[in-house]
Amino acid sequence: MMTEFYNINENHPNNFNLTQVPDMDVDTIWTLQEKAQAKHKGLVAQVYDRVSLGFLEDRGFNLIYTTHFAKLNVRDYAGEPVVTVDELEPDLKQELLILLRDHYERIHRTNPASKNINYQDWLFDNHHFDLKHSIVRLSQQHIVAVILIFENENDFKLGWTFGDDMAILLDLWRDLLGILPVGKVLYAEFKSNDLFAMSVYDTFMWHDIDTVAQTLLWQDTSKNLRNV
Repeated sequence: MMTEFYNINENHPNNFNLTQVPDMDVDTIWTLQEKAQAKHKGLVAQVYDRVSLGFLEDRGFNLIYTTHFAKLNVRDYAGEPVVTVDELEPDLKQELLILLRDHYERIHRTNPASKNINYQDWLFDNHHFDLKHSIVRLSQQHIVAVILIFENENDFKLGWTFGDDMAILLDLWRDLLGILPVGKVLYAEFKSNDLFAMSVYDTFMWHDIDTVAQTLLWQDTSKNLRNV
């Protein structure tokens, strides 16, 4: 009999599946082998300890494959997924703030940004910040491309967009256009000193809605002061 020590897997009918291997003795294995041989079947067993492995190998069993039971966290997937800011873990939200600070300071080198800016206030403490439509690209558990969106009455407004690579950023924008609700409008201001933003402006079909603004800088080291 010994039905408590084996079962039939309908997906793999050529073999009996052994169960409770740690509870088996040599006589039990021999009996099951004789039964399987009489039915022209083999025996398959999955074991979790070296003793059971050695016991079966001594009885003529051979290793055919190993199964790894693994855990995959959302941030640990392979590839380059799109993730909303709302889905980011706290450490990645902090990384996002640092990246925003670095980007903002980089494009304002001529007119430097204050070191006292609270970027937390600009994003997560701003009730117009759209966590569900702002998206990032992750690679190797780090943010490599960013699009930050704000609510603008019934439509949307671009805050900032930047990344490690122009091609990756433009691909992220194509993803964004598949996420934003059809019929809505995305407003944006593109500064010529922001190469990433200008690439987005040049790539997609934006419609100009106002006169271009020119920003000028006068510095107190200028030599052309008028005599008073």
